[in-house]
This record gives sequence, C-alpha cells and structure tokens, in this order.
Amino acid sequence: MSSDFWSRSFERIARLIAPRTIRVRRKPGAPSPSQRVPRPRLGSPSGFPTMGRMDSDWEGEYDNAGGCRNTVYTTPHTVIAPEWASVTIGFLGTQPLDRAIARIAATAGAKVNVLGAPLEPKLRTVAAHADPASVVKGARYAILPVFAPGRSAQANTNASFAPERAYGSALGGMSAGARLIAPRADAALTRHAAALGLTVHSYEDLLRPILDAAGEAIDELFSRVEKAGSRLQGSVVCVIAGERIPDLLILRLLDAGARVHLATSERGLDDVFPGVAVLPLSELPVQSPKFDAIFSTINGPVVDARELGSLPDHALVVDLADPPGSVDFQLAKQLGRKAIWARGILRRVPSLGQAYWSVIGGLIASLEQNES
Repeated sequence: MSSDFWSRSFERIARLIAPRTIRVRRKPGAPSPSQRVPRPRLGSPSGFPTMGRMDSDWEGEYDNAGGCRNTVYTTPHTVIAPEWASVTIGFLGTQPLDRAIARIAATAGAKVNVLGAPLEPKLRTVAAHADPASVVKGARYAILPVFAPGRSAQANTNASFAPERAYGSALGGMSAGARLIAPRADAALTRHAAALGLTVHSYEDLLRPILDAAGEAIDELFSRVEKAGSRLQGSVVCVIAGERIPDLLILRLLDAGARVHLATSERGLDDVFPGVAVLPLSELPVQSPKFDAIFSTINGPVVDARELGSLPDHALVVDLADPPGSVDFQLAKQLGRKAIWARGILRRVPSLGQAYWSVIGGLIASLEQNES
C-alpha cells in the first residue's frame, strides 16, 4: 500500500478521536448566544434554580473535551427542624410570656421543664419543678427569663437581676455541652457559663426585626386612628379578643396612654397584663357606654346593634378581623359612628409567644443541626 493511503487513514483516525465541539441547532426565533440572558443560579438574588439543565430556547453548546458548559448548582443551606422529642428544655422564667413560649415548645414536641406551678391545661411533655436546679438538671438548653417590650417590661425588669447570681451553681446540673439561651449575653454571664462548661447564645438581634415589623404595622393602625379624629392618650379603650390575644397591640395601647379593657371568653388572663381590666364578652353591651374606642379582633358578628347603640357618639370602632369582619358597618354608618376596617393588620403582628419562639426555636434548631 502506498504511503498516501496510510497518511489519509491516520488523518481520518485523528479526526475521529480528537476533541471536537458539537453545536446544537438553535430553535427558530430563539436569541443567539450573544443575546441570551444567563439563567439565574440557585442562591442568587433571584433564587431561581437551573438544576444543571440547559435553557429551553437554546440547547447550548457542548464540548466533548471540557464537558457540559452548564454547571450543576447545589441547594442552599437550610435549617431542618430537629427531633424535638429528643430535646429537653428548661424554662427558668415564671412570667406569662415565659410560660407561653414553654407551651409552644411543648406543642412542638420538646420535653419541657418549667419553674413554679404546672401549665394549665396540663401537657404530657411538661414537668413543673419548685427549684431552678431541678428545672435544668439534665437539660440540653436552659431558657433564661424573657420580658415583653413596652410598659409591662419596664415594670417587671429588675435592673439588678443577674442570671449568674440568681441561679448560681444550679446551672452546673445541666448536661455536658449544654447551652444557655438568653436575650443578650453579657461578659459576666458568659464567664459564669464558661466556668460551668456551658455556652451562651443570645437572640436579641434576631428578635428585633420581627418586633420592629410588628411595631410598624401598629404605627400604621394608630395613624389611621388619629386621622379619624380619635386620641388614644387618656381614652378608655376595649380590645375584643378570642383565643388569640393581641398582646403587642395591648402593650402599645398602654404605652400610648390609653386605659385598656380586654373583653374575651378566655380565662386566667387577669394577671397577664398589669393595668388591664379583663371582662367577659357577655358584659360588653353593659360596659360599652364608657368606651371611647373598640378594637375588635374576633372574626364574627360581635359588634352589632347592642354595642353600637350603647357607645358614646364620639366613639371609634376599629375592626381588625378578617372578612367577613366583626362590625356591622352599615348600622355604624346609620348611627353616625366612626368606624375603620383595618383588616390584614394583625397578620403582620404575631403574638409575643409566637415571635419569641420563632427565634428561640430557630436558634435551637440551628444548634442541633450543627451538632449532627
């Protein structure tokens, strides 16, 4: 065979095995590669995942030496809820807010120890103890006392209170590597915890945005009240509530200088809000003549002819319930009552217990995940 035959054969073989680029035909009407906008990657501000797929309108360009030019993106890091049944939490606070957070934690499935009287109604995963040492013994997390924002916090907060002095060696009974969850971690508490082999984790900075957003929603509501010609300073206000008590709204009304009454069918709330008079819903028509404003949060016909007819002429009615609402606006108009339907406001205002647990529970979940 001639040398030309072999040279041509080697050229064919070299072309077959050499790296080459395969171009895929562009679909009719699709933009050219220079016009195409890159698909956003997972974790980018747009947050749209490509999952390694090529664009649907342009099938892309593959190189059999370098591989596919699109890359496979990993999913973002997410916090997974722990197996709460294996988590024991000791709550050292005895105020209503501390106990509300403990109840939510127990409902999530965690084993909960509380200080003082048992929670009512009793929950299977909650144990009550008379001393702090028993509350935190063997616990993986100890929740230090929390205080609600506003006037009630100022009334309950003791400036000289220091957890390291209040609980002393009781915290030493916690399990190895246990953690203290505190609103803020000062140097004294951190040193005391380190001496006992514990670590301190604070959540104040995580909680602030939630409370700020709720405060903005309430500010918006109060602005509408002022535009309606009503003043909260010195006024007698009634908040109508069902199972969900709008505690942040009540605290803000107190801070605004209002004298607040709470009308509800829930029991055991007499000592929850200092300075707030609690009355049963059945007494609302009888008490209405003394109210300058009513804020109703119950979804249902609550503020009807009896209440509207007995209110003073200058009174303001604010309906915070979702549709169909709780105020007879047609009758209010006929009677010349000032009325505001501020639906949707309370969706931006969680209860304090929910707000605190969303942060504390999230912090615990993150710590649990880091240990796994």
